[in-house]
Amino acid sequence: MISLYERGLREPTWPTFLRLLAAAGAAADVRVVALRGEHVSIQELATHLLNSESDSTRRRLVLDFVGRYAELEPGSRLGGLLANPGSAGDARWDALLGGLAEHLCFYDAVDPPAWTSEDHRFLDRPWYWVDLPSVRRHALLGTPTAFRRRNVWIDRVDLDRV
Repeated sequence: MISLYERGLREPTWPTFLRLLAAAGAAADVRVVALRGEHVSIQELATHLLNSESDSTRRRLVLDFVGRYAELEPGSRLGGLLANPGSAGDARWDALLGGLAEHLCFYDAVDPPAWTSEDHRFLDRPWYWVDLPSVRRHALLGTPTAFRRRNVWIDRVDLDRV
């Protein structure tokens, strides 16, 4: 079982991680990186995604962004989506950024910025936000159009903060 963690095929839960540390006679400090400021931009999110080391961290950053976006007044939040965020360093996350901006604009009843239609914001092959068989079924049924057309499969429930 430990070899799965060592090879990066499985990520431990927090309690498992603490047990592994205790068994090894080690301790760790935890550092939480949150997006700064109340008015975050999709450019800032892309920078954080680029500098993140794991997909689980990237997922948390995206969910944090969605939560902060939802807390802003509708009239003041569009500005954070207008500027092209550049690349997140991975085609999957670039496509997700395009889908996310388009999805958020849809809920604010505004046209998405032109950068969301750039070619590199679309994938040739399907990518599942969480690649587990049980999650895939939900994603196939519940992925919003902005993501579906980019071949990014994410369950609508994950974005319900908007």
